[in-house]
Amino acid sequence: MNEEMRRSYPCDEKPEGAAARRRYPFEEPKADFGREPHSEPQGPERRGKGKRGGNSAMSVVISGKKKQHAGGYVPHKQAPGREPEGVEDFNQEQLLRVLQNTEIGSFLALPDGQKVLLPFAEQTGKPEIGEILPVFLYKDKGGRLTATMRKPLLRTGELGALKVAEITRIGAFLDNGVPKQLLVPFKEQICTPKPGSEALVYLYEDKTGRQAATMRVYKHLSSHAPYEKDDRVKGFVYEINPQLGVFVAVDDKYFGLIPKAEVFDRYHYGQRVECRVLRVREDGKLDLSAREKAYEAIGKDAEAVLAELRARGGRLPYADKAEAALIEETFHMSKNQFKRAVGSLYRQRKIEIDRKTDTITLLEDQ
Repeated sequence: MNEEMRRSYPCDEKPEGAAARRRYPFEEPKADFGREPHSEPQGPERRGKGKRGGNSAMSVVISGKKKQHAGGYVPHKQAPGREPEGVEDFNQEQLLRVLQNTEIGSFLALPDGQKVLLPFAEQTGKPEIGEILPVFLYKDKGGRLTATMRKPLLRTGELGALKVAEITRIGAFLDNGVPKQLLVPFKEQICTPKPGSEALVYLYEDKTGRQAATMRVYKHLSSHAPYEKDDRVKGFVYEINPQLGVFVAVDDKYFGLIPKAEVFDRYHYGQRVECRVLRVREDGKLDLSAREKAYEAIGKDAEAVLAELRARGGRLPYADKAEAALIEETFHMSKNQFKRAVGSLYRQRKIEIDRKTDTITLLEDQ
């Protein structure tokens, strides 16, 4: 296995700019529960010069002096609140009591006595006052603490396939079933996924403590697959190595490889494949083949040869002496499989083989 797939991949990327913070807020300001989300600065932070007297301004006392504030707004001193534990930690479920149902959603009681909104869009049922709900806490786009009843598809330390929501200048964002999307930084990508496609990822915590994902999943796969030789399995193509073959995550979690000698088709990242277990290695990893056993595949291979003969007007300009690369490119099978298929057709007297010119002629339709 190449060295790159054996490395660990800690994420130390840090986004820059307002757009990045809006999409993936690595550094959000601490919540001030004593201030409305869009309120103006209080006390010494406010330096506006209102006119003295009149109804257009109101005054408050700051450090023993009166300060005027235009528009009738009177800032008031509020005690800053502490952020509850588990905010944007989608591994930590909270059990909160419903205090009130309103036209915008339900308000839940936090352990410190404050309230948090559970919007209608984040509800999976109809909460009743007094009911205890399992929820996750996160901050919405405005930085407001919010609750959701939706559950993440994957949690930290888990492996699975998630849909790609969008590609941005800091990486790919995945839909994990909750309001906050997961970032796959560019350094954690083995190819650039397309929006709407699937990515097989492993979830981890980056250096800032935030949940992130990596597409470099080799070292996170398991070698304890419950399969034996000749079992049929399904998997996700997560890497292609021209020297070794096609790497497949069987059931999205077990080691699987289609060896180079068994690769006759073109594969791409994210492709879902169905294979046969060729062998189970001593280390538990699975060698796979997308083809049937030789005796089971002869019929399909023979049909492929017949189809090519008919497409060429009943004659193939090559037979046993053809180059293996030509056979693989034309029929997506090995040269030995081609020879077995041709031999089967010959015994059924559906074709004639000219050994001198190394050609095959179709007899079936004559």
